[in-house]
Amino acid sequence: MADYLSSELIVKILSRLPSKSLLRCRSVCKSWKSLISSPEFIQTHLHNFNQLNSRNIVRCCLQPENREAYTVHLDDQHLTLDTPIDFPFSLTPDDYNYRNPFFTRIGCCNGVICLYNATSTRNEILLWNPSIRRKVTITPPVQPYRNYNRDHIFVFGFGYCNISDDYKVVRLVCDGITFSDRPEVEIYTVKTATWKTIMFPQDSNFCRILGDRSHVFLNGCVHWLAGDRDISQSSILTLEMSREVFGEIQLPDFHVKCPSMPVTITVVGDSLGLIYSFRPLFVCSSTYKIMVMKEYKIPTSWTLIYDVHFPDIDLGRALKLRNNGDLITTSCSCNLMIYNNETGCYTVDVCCRKSVKLYSISIDRYQESLALLDVGSDTHHQ
Repeated sequence: MADYLSSELIVKILSRLPSKSLLRCRSVCKSWKSLISSPEFIQTHLHNFNQLNSRNIVRCCLQPENREAYTVHLDDQHLTLDTPIDFPFSLTPDDYNYRNPFFTRIGCCNGVICLYNATSTRNEILLWNPSIRRKVTITPPVQPYRNYNRDHIFVFGFGYCNISDDYKVVRLVCDGITFSDRPEVEIYTVKTATWKTIMFPQDSNFCRILGDRSHVFLNGCVHWLAGDRDISQSSILTLEMSREVFGEIQLPDFHVKCPSMPVTITVVGDSLGLIYSFRPLFVCSSTYKIMVMKEYKIPTSWTLIYDVHFPDIDLGRALKLRNNGDLITTSCSCNLMIYNNETGCYTVDVCCRKSVKLYSISIDRYQESLALLDVGSDTHHQ
């Protein structure tokens, strides 16, 4: 083929193939194996293929089977089912208590899903690329924390460093009772398979990391919502993956005016976003306000882009605002719902059979990639 096609054209063709096809193409010849395994091609494929194939991945935690089901959906109006994904991992009864027999989802980046076994004594972390069925198993170090008598809360982050072409997992160990101590911070890098400790900023007022409000990876940084001890003040804590330096982004003025309104951090398009929602306990109504930061790290650029009130319906917990303006929520019964200004609200048929009870459901942008291609182990026979 090289006699008829230029190397540039070969790259353009191959970079638009699915990941599984590229795994087979690596067996064609040594030059193709070298090309497809190169960091430059992996990044080109990540961009080219997913630019033409916009999709989402939905995770359902099923009860009473106590198993996780993943499906890929097209990014069309009804999130049409594209393909199911075999989930090769399971927790044994020794690993979990029966209230939550599921992995904790940490994040998703470049097609790699990061999961945490929160209830096992091993505290294992899994990096899993379902496109090529590769996994990396990470065992966090056991550290002599400052006070053994205190309960500790683990908060995680996951992202990618484009300078070193490496994936990193961040673990913050927080005092879960008084929140008087600054978090201990540990970072794992995949290529070196090592953990190291970095310092949390001594001048920061924010010692309480709100990991239950989700975290996002954007523009090379992990973002968490953080607050002081009693959460009277809050902000967005950032960690730049390349330099491993913490930073802070101020929340919008709206947050100061309505500090009690629940908020989660998200990504809207290519911008950092905040989803505010108000759903009274004993009143069937719901209000959603979504703000985005038009210019990254410029607090004055926070802009309200979505403001909807439903006086007689509770749409549930907001998960995502799509690029077309649809709001995706999860209802009290954990169904996935879409609200569209023109067609109204409707339930999405995701990965679950009717009458099956859901423990939880989540949705992320899905990207096929070759990440973890030459590290970790295969999951075909798990």
